[in-house]
Amino acid sequence: MDPYERFENADMEKHYSEIPKFRKLLGYDKFIERVKQRDDIISLVCKLHWDMSEDVQNCAIETIKETVSEDDYDLLILSGYIFTWPNVVKILKEAGYPKNIKALPSLILLLQDINWPGAVEGMSVMRGADRKVLVPMLEIAIEEAHSTNDEDWMSCIKRFLDFAEIDKSDFGNKEMYSLVEHVEW
Repeated sequence: MDPYERFENADMEKHYSEIPKFRKLLGYDKFIERVKQRDDIISLVCKLHWDMSEDVQNCAIETIKETVSEDDYDLLILSGYIFTWPNVVKILKEAGYPKNIKALPSLILLLQDINWPGAVEGMSVMRGADRKVLVPMLEIAIEEAHSTNDEDWMSCIKRFLDFAEIDKSDFGNKEMYSLVEHVEW
């Protein structure tokens, strides 16, 4: 399977393509062109698979940290699979904010299921982001979760908001906060 075909079958790509506002946020059409040009990133991310030897995973982590620009960090989760996400989140956490800014939408999508590998750890990464940057992305996710009646995603977003101590005053669109304010876990 060639690297681009792996990308087309990647778990997260399916989620992005179904959420128009995330597509716009990411510049999705340009994103597809970028990922086609970065077979090297896709190949490296595949080596982050948790069934690979620890040496292969660690080598891939170090190579990504040395060779992948922060401008391409948005490709890391999207071009991988559920089995690679924990290692990608480690890389993003170590990079810190603002270097990991382009990966924030991917981390928000991990909140669709708190049991997904890397989702809980991703909350710590997002917590370090500037709220003025992160909250508008969360508003998009809340709107999508609400419109699709995705109670699990709403609950996980609420859990993150509590964890990050983000409240209604942080929201530009207070109505979006109200949608998750009383969600039960």
